[in-house]
Amino acid sequence: VLYAQQFLGCAEDDERPFPPQTPATIYKATGPDPTDITRRLLDGLGGVRSLVDVDDIVILKVNSQWWHQGMTNTDILRAFIGEVLAIPGFAGEVIIADNHQSVTPNDRGWTTDKRNGQFNYNELIRHFNELGHQNVTKYHWHPAGPNPTPLQFGGQGDAVVSHPSEGDGYIWPEDLYYECPYGNRTVLSYPIFTSSYSRVTVDLKNGAFKDGDYTGQPVKFINFSALNHHGRYAGVTASVKNYMGVVDMSCGYPAPYPEGTFNTHHVGASSVFRFMARHMDRLRKMPRFFDTYLHPSVFRFRYTGGVLGRYMKLIRKADIHIITAVRVGWGARIDPAMAAQTDTVLASKDPVALDYWAAANVLAKATRKAGADEYFVKLNDPSKSVGPFWRFLEECRRELGGTTDPGLMTIVEC
Repeated sequence: VLYAQQFLGCAEDDERPFPPQTPATIYKATGPDPTDITRRLLDGLGGVRSLVDVDDIVILKVNSQWWHQGMTNTDILRAFIGEVLAIPGFAGEVIIADNHQSVTPNDRGWTTDKRNGQFNYNELIRHFNELGHQNVTKYHWHPAGPNPTPLQFGGQGDAVVSHPSEGDGYIWPEDLYYECPYGNRTVLSYPIFTSSYSRVTVDLKNGAFKDGDYTGQPVKFINFSALNHHGRYAGVTASVKNYMGVVDMSCGYPAPYPEGTFNTHHVGASSVFRFMARHMDRLRKMPRFFDTYLHPSVFRFRYTGGVLGRYMKLIRKADIHIITAVRVGWGARIDPAMAAQTDTVLASKDPVALDYWAAANVLAKATRKAGADEYFVKLNDPSKSVGPFWRFLEECRRELGGTTDPGLMTIVEC
């Protein structure tokens, strides 16, 4: 530990090229009524029909790993689903889905009494079912592989499949992967899941599947995230990081296979990090343990942003990214005393630009307004080029494209 503290220094420069930055449009609505700001946001985007058609399977990817401000706001979700169901002749379905990577799928944000909005996710689905909308359902994506020494919640043991004809689970396509500059690889795993309403199986990469073949029925994928501070190694969590509830994190380190791979969360983990993780119980009492453990040259979490950018490029990019910033956690995801009411909802097709702008203009402003310690101010400001969130977004942009240049961002007030 002392060796690492003295000699690691700053994170190494990475000379891999970036694509050109491209203009982005960000839509914003603010106000005290979640239903009103959701409708205004949709109007600004061109109406709900600009996103959803009458026969679509609509997948709403939420954040169920946390509660309070850490979960996606369910009042915004209720308003959005209501607009979809009100489309004249709508004959499709809505599926709320997430993988919170935990041992028990139906817990955390699904069942919490510490809600962000009027409902937890199970209650929200029941609300629509009781109104007669049986085409609003859910799916718990669940880690598929063995995970004997987990660092992240311990979910494991569902099913690894190679085709939707084999049933539900995760596909681990070993020909589709991300490799960080240190040689660590992550398989771009994606879920296969069957609707309890229509019995259509959704292959997140390739589309709707039923009766032995792909049907061509449109599948819309909408990324609904929260906006919160996420500590010294990640900085901020928003729409890009919300994709960590799409991948399977039993896949790779520290699980036994695919051999030689790392999961999304730990693709940048150095040998120092892996040693410290294995000996956590003994080492964590040493002085400045976490300063080393979470050092950008040890954890190298920025490459998780690279995984998620490549995932969006090769597997599935959301049709729209929406941040439900009704309440934001300037200091924590689950402590309501470290949150602020910002009454904002934001949307963009560029998740990198959306996260940058949301962090700079909603979260960082709320942080300063709360009189928070400079520790939080620096970590929540994406313009700090030495900060973890800027590094994370840049690695995502390197793979996916987009922009972190505020001068290329057009803000549409809805």
